[in-house]
Amino acid sequence: MNTTAESSALHAEIVGMLYANNRRSLMAAIVVMIALLLVQWHLIDHAILAVWSSIFLVAYGIRTYLTYQYEKDQQRELHSRQWLQWFRASTCFCGLAWGLGGILLFPEADTAHQAFLIFALVGVSGAGIIIYSVDTLSTNLFSGGIVLFMIPRFLIHGSSVSLALAVLFMVYVFYVTVAGRSLATSLRENISLRIASNLDNKKVHQLAYYDFLTGLPNRRLLTDRLNQAFARCVRHQSYGAVLCLDLNNFKGLNDSKGHQAGDELLQQVAFRLQQCLRKKDTIARMGGDEFIAVLDELSTDKAEAITAAQTTAEKMMAVFSQPFELQNSKYRTAPSIGICLFLGDLLKEDEVLRRADIAMYQAKKSDNLNSIQMYDEAVHPAVEMRATLENELAFALQGKQFLLYYQVQVNELQQPTGAEVLLRWQHPTLGMIPPDQFIPIAEETGEIVSIGQWVLAQACAQLKHWSQSAATAKLKLSVNVSAIQFSQPDFVQMVKETVLASGCDAKYLRLELTESLIVKNIDEVIEKINALKALGITFSLDDFGIGQSSLSVLKRLPLDELKIDRSFIKDIVHNNYDSFIVQTIINMGKNLSHSVIAEGVEMQQQMAMLQNMGCHSFQGYLFSRPLPLQEFEASLQAAISGDDKPSSTSSARKVLHRRLN
Repeated sequence: MNTTAESSALHAEIVGMLYANNRRSLMAAIVVMIALLLVQWHLIDHAILAVWSSIFLVAYGIRTYLTYQYEKDQQRELHSRQWLQWFRASTCFCGLAWGLGGILLFPEADTAHQAFLIFALVGVSGAGIIIYSVDTLSTNLFSGGIVLFMIPRFLIHGSSVSLALAVLFMVYVFYVTVAGRSLATSLRENISLRIASNLDNKKVHQLAYYDFLTGLPNRRLLTDRLNQAFARCVRHQSYGAVLCLDLNNFKGLNDSKGHQAGDELLQQVAFRLQQCLRKKDTIARMGGDEFIAVLDELSTDKAEAITAAQTTAEKMMAVFSQPFELQNSKYRTAPSIGICLFLGDLLKEDEVLRRADIAMYQAKKSDNLNSIQMYDEAVHPAVEMRATLENELAFALQGKQFLLYYQVQVNELQQPTGAEVLLRWQHPTLGMIPPDQFIPIAEETGEIVSIGQWVLAQACAQLKHWSQSAATAKLKLSVNVSAIQFSQPDFVQMVKETVLASGCDAKYLRLELTESLIVKNIDEVIEKINALKALGITFSLDDFGIGQSSLSVLKRLPLDELKIDRSFIKDIVHNNYDSFIVQTIINMGKNLSHSVIAEGVEMQQQMAMLQNMGCHSFQGYLFSRPLPLQEFEASLQAAISGDDKPSSTSSARKVLHRRLN
């Protein structure tokens, strides 16, 4: 046998065969016993017959009782070794009973009856050898018990005929034993092949319908169970529910402790979840750290069904109250759970699962991470749109759907000094998608890395192109860098290769970082900034004032520019608090030897106040909206040439024309 499972299955089946044969051999043994008693009745003392009959009935009575108890045992496969030992003991007892018959029922003066006794015992012995052949020890114990008592009796007190018959009996026993062993070997092989085939089928079924790690049903089996639940709910007009459970910060565990710890956690979570559900409910693993529970026939009343589903979700949440033991250390985690109710066939399987997933996603977005959320129709359109954008975003770069817009940056004389590169997504069917809708998704999915690399390459190529004209050669381009993109191990190398490949002058490239980036791993941030500043690249701190960076951090950073966030510029004319903050930022920039630029400037009064405070660089709608490259260059050309004639461009571009003159 190749595996312990196959060996155990073979052993259990052999024991089952031995006990099954007991029922068939019992009646035959009783018939032979009665025949011997009737034939020897007038030759053997009745007291001796009574003694032998009693021994015989006790032996076979014990065997009958053992067979009865074996069949009652619901876990007899697990106890097969104990049952085999008992069977062998009873077989030995039965063999000895027949052997005693060879002594006690032996008529010394009657050769014909001696021959009859030998033939009876030969038949019993041969039948026993064949019946018990699957277990060699049982065969030897049974036939040995007969031979042990019978042969000496025949050799000492038998006639020449009975002696010859005894010798033939021994030859017969030997031959049948050899044949029985051959039969047993063949039988064992056949059983082994069948068991191996059954185990292989079970393995295939296990792999097809169960998760290999946790042993829970997988998506295929979940589909079947869910459809069964639909059918029962239709039949009884009752509500069921699907619960979608996802562990919080599971990726962090894998990253910090390794995938083995993650696997251990999933196995323990699976075990705990199974314990808190009803037997008729299903808990399945969908992959990763996501589990799905199907609650069948909760109630015919919707309110009661909702309460029952929420109660079950709370039980599932409660199993996370105790820490998990992972690699000899304790680990705490908790899930977010989404619930979708269903009634019969009103919703398809995919739709129910999708709605439960939507509810789970809403639970994750809530302030309380470890929350339970019922599916809400009101949030469906927004989640649908997000799912659509997430799917479409993966193909947007390849499909050349991204555009770059440029918003001019000017000095205190309103002369263009450069521009900020702004990303736009022109979807073929959804139209122009605002950055605040797709940038967060790109960061969550990691698509921002490849998108950011494309933006940087386009910006460097544009700088190279502008360098060929004296009018645009001194313009700087500011490119926003995502924290996800900046944290990539190869970020510095990627930027260097992109700049060198474009042939642009790196001193006209400015990378804008956010405060959320610099408050983490400050030493690594400084190292990367210095490595790129060696090329001539400058750095700006974007949206300054709304983050959490401290003065101690700021003074260490080798920055070149602070960009005042538009939220402080908006009410600077009417809000003394905002004006105080802006003045503080400008003074801080001067003290740190950083230039300062204000974004979101929309009114002349704002610009005037900023100039009085000491700010000399500006960006905002007062000068121009973000424009596509062709319009932006046209506006620059018009401003540089002094063309103030009416144009077909937008009013914002006309403002830019006037301001640039």
